Amino acid sequence: MVRRRLAGALGSALVLLVLTGTPAAVARTVPIGIGEQQPSVFSDPRWIRLGMVHARYLTPWDTLANRRTRGELDAWMAAARSAGARVTLSFRHGHRARRDAREFPTPARFKAAFLGSRRRYPDVRSYIVWNEANHPLSYSAHHPRRVAKLFDVAARNCHGCRIVGADALDVTGMLAWVRAFLRGAHERPRIWGLHNYVGVRERQSFSTRVLLAAVRGRIWCTETGGWLVRQKLKRGRVMQAFHTSAHQAARATRFALRLACVGRRIGRIYLYNWQAPWRVTTWDSGIIGPRGRPRPAYGVLRRQFRRSGSASVRCRHGVLR
Repeated sequence: MVRRRLAGALGSALVLLVLTGTPAAVARTVPIGIGEQQPSVFSDPRWIRLGMVHARYLTPWDTLANRRTRGELDAWMAAARSAGARVTLSFRHGHRARRDAREFPTPARFKAAFLGSRRRYPDVRSYIVWNEANHPLSYSAHHPRRVAKLFDVAARNCHGCRIVGADALDVTGMLAWVRAFLRGAHERPRIWGLHNYVGVRERQSFSTRVLLAAVRGRIWCTETGGWLVRQKLKRGRVMQAFHTSAHQAARATRFALRLACVGRRIGRIYLYNWQAPWRVTTWDSGIIGPRGRPRPAYGVLRRQFRRSGSASVRCRHGVLR
């Protein structure tokens, strides 16, 4: 079903893929990190046992202008620093907006906020300019060139940093959005972000391979894994709800790790997220349950990391080892 939905929008990339192929990795290691909003992850003995060092945090682009979000980020950064984590900081719409239509920043405002983050957290060297920039319900989905201008700002004001230019969700229209972003960017992205939930859910590598064929540079799967609950709300009421089992989520997590090996330019994978909330509003993809019990996905990670000898996957000839 997903393959049919994507085929129309991404057909030209498939032609390129067939002609050029995706070079298989001979022998390489892909680090696995975690996307998590709660600082408690860094003191959890189970996280420590896994040996993960990469962690991603999602914050409003203007977070320093708000006492609450600034305090949350300070607490998270302090915990990450104490644990020796290597942080990737990802920006999203402003703290005053449910959606980013009215709060989307101008390049000048974003530059001021970005430089403020650089001064406050000088040890952070990896940034994602805009989270899920092509999400169909977002303002940025219809204005890729505006996101490109924000990328230019970050790239020009953080020399030596790893700047993820476009953080894309693998939905219909992804390729067209990425191409429009490239036309609007003056700087060339060296890293691209991908949230390949659709591919992982459907057990297919199609969307990941399409992005590999369409862009140059490395690709980080900046958010992926298996979810248990996904709900759509309207005015606080649940309009649609989708559920899977913990074992299905574990199988999806295993497949997400396999996707690290489909192309030699895949550089990192960030699983989302560590612990499920007590009360699910829109999303639950926790590796640890709300009461603190490990879910089957945790066992998947322990077995994989034991085989790899580190918090990573080892690929040989394009296959997970």
